[in-house]
Amino acid sequence: MNVADRSHYVRPYHAVFDVELIGTHNPVFLVCVSIVELGKRAAFWWHRPGDMAKLRRLLSNDAFTWVGFNSWKFDLPIVSYAMAGADPTQLKDLSARLIEDNLMPWEAETLFGFEMLKVDHIDVFNVAPGVEISLKRYMGRMGYPSLIDMPFHHTKDLEPHEHPLVEKYCFNDVGGTTWLLKKLKTELDLRVDMSAEYGIDLRSRSDAQMAEAIIKKRLELKSFGKKNPPPFVSYSAPDFIHTDSPIILDLIEKLEATSFTVNPGNGSPEVPEFLAEPVNLGYGTYQMGIGGLHSTHDVSLYVEASDELCVSDFDVASYYPNVIMKAGLIPAFGAGKGERFIAEYSSIYHRRMEAKHSGNKKVANSLKILLNGTFGKLGSIYSAFYAPDLMLAVTISGQLNLMCLIHDVEKVPGARVISANTDGIMVAYPPAVREQVEAAVAGNASITGFEYEETRYYKVAMKDVNNYLAVVADYAYGFPRVAFDKDDKPIVKSKGLYAPKGLMKNPTMQVCSNMAQDYLVHGTLPDYAIYDYSDPEDFMAVREVQGGGIQYEGFELVDDWVEVADREWRRQAWIDSGIKKASVKRKSRPRPVEVGVGGVPFGRVARWYMTREFLPPICYVGSGNKVPKTEGAKLCMVLPESLPDDLDWDWYIKETYSMLKDMGIPIQNSPGECM
Repeated sequence: MNVADRSHYVRPYHAVFDVELIGTHNPVFLVCVSIVELGKRAAFWWHRPGDMAKLRRLLSNDAFTWVGFNSWKFDLPIVSYAMAGADPTQLKDLSARLIEDNLMPWEAETLFGFEMLKVDHIDVFNVAPGVEISLKRYMGRMGYPSLIDMPFHHTKDLEPHEHPLVEKYCFNDVGGTTWLLKKLKTELDLRVDMSAEYGIDLRSRSDAQMAEAIIKKRLELKSFGKKNPPPFVSYSAPDFIHTDSPIILDLIEKLEATSFTVNPGNGSPEVPEFLAEPVNLGYGTYQMGIGGLHSTHDVSLYVEASDELCVSDFDVASYYPNVIMKAGLIPAFGAGKGERFIAEYSSIYHRRMEAKHSGNKKVANSLKILLNGTFGKLGSIYSAFYAPDLMLAVTISGQLNLMCLIHDVEKVPGARVISANTDGIMVAYPPAVREQVEAAVAGNASITGFEYEETRYYKVAMKDVNNYLAVVADYAYGFPRVAFDKDDKPIVKSKGLYAPKGLMKNPTMQVCSNMAQDYLVHGTLPDYAIYDYSDPEDFMAVREVQGGGIQYEGFELVDDWVEVADREWRRQAWIDSGIKKASVKRKSRPRPVEVGVGGVPFGRVARWYMTREFLPPICYVGSGNKVPKTEGAKLCMVLPESLPDDLDWDWYIKETYSMLKDMGIPIQNSPGECM
């Protein structure tokens, strides 16, 4: 890689920024900036003399890369318009169009008569792994100390003494964006490398957006804009789908005779009625669909390897990309570009496998992004790669192949497929037939050309196919035991509810998942394991609360019913606040209602822990309905430095025992069972 090319996408300093626009008749405009590497920050107010000039000088400094969250579509156009001389009232007009009309930056330039600033800029919104996830939600997932939201509605005209509060909360969001920037360092470094390699600035793009941009450039594709979905697509099984199972053969016949309706709104094929029912195949049941195959018989399932039983997971490396190549699924790009697409795609795949086998994770990961991201774009009507027939062919063929593999493996005496999910199967079998199981998998590999990877497990505990813990086995001594990594930590695959905290998962009392794993790996009961945990973040839950929420201090009876029409009643509180609720229809006046009193409303994300105090549950501020799973909770928008004194230890212990029960794990000598 050319170092000079890479340096084009790297600056010495990152300037993380956020803007606030508040008010209607006398709006105020604020830009808060934090220079990460220097540990310095500054606030720039439109009404404060000299601030806009200072901000302009900062924006002209070539040493800075400006970083924001959803900043390409909002913050950067607003700042650009301000630097062009717009006042806060004009900025509010632009803000409304950007938010309410989803105006694009280039459209805003034309309509409002300004030019976007030519600054080096990264928007981490698409780089982060979630889809349309708010910054506050990411802050909750990262354990950011303060989740407190802006206390003023964006239409409120503020008094001067309220300006410092706006600045405080703006800097809070800047801090959250800074944490997210640091969390995404690996992803951003990878994007810098790929930007240098392909000559495209990919730093603000998602995996799928990167894949599309790179392959479009390589194939010289010029198509843009929204595609018109076809009314129907059909399916034809590829040659590598080979089986003697009457069940699968009948399924293939039905699939090939079906015209799949395409949703005109999102361009995705719809699931036909006959696929709504699970398929009974061998010893299990499986749910097909437009996505991947999912087993439905692996509920509350616990399996432990021994001298009499082996447990192996067989996954296909880059499954859907392999299906694309092996089935020869060529997009209709025209002028031979479909064939060039497959050739380019195959080249990327082989380079990725070479890098993976040689231990070059950096290259392997970048090429994996291109492979998987390209598949993801097959279903997007806004992509040059949109091809609903190919997306259907990939996913259905992948599911059929797994079913063929399941059928062949279960021909082996004593072998049972205990779980299956999208790109692989989990098999339990007697050690004596291991070679036969391997031969069945190898047979499928020889027909399809797929490369299967095996992982052997010591213990598997499943609530269901999407929520489980699986302890990797070490057979170095001839018998199964827990495998440990180079840092002497047990190797455990966790998914769903039991997965470790991160940007893809809202925290849900992580300590409980950790203690369940402690018991599975070491046999340590939650009653004792809990005292090994002292990080308050592990005891927290985070959840998005649409419209904002509140934890009331108490409740009182209110009788404010108004008869708005004959035998139709509404509460005066609904009328005053504009709450959209259906009128209550009855002859007589409804009874008084219990409503919450006290408490301070918060924003769209709640964080809480379980307390021994007797508190009302957290509620939605608009409807008053309870936020799920907050009975016995205490709102905790500012993370404490140590465990709260009122922590309900017993709740966490019981919740862990409930998890273990959900996963079918047998428990003996449990003090917690007597609580």
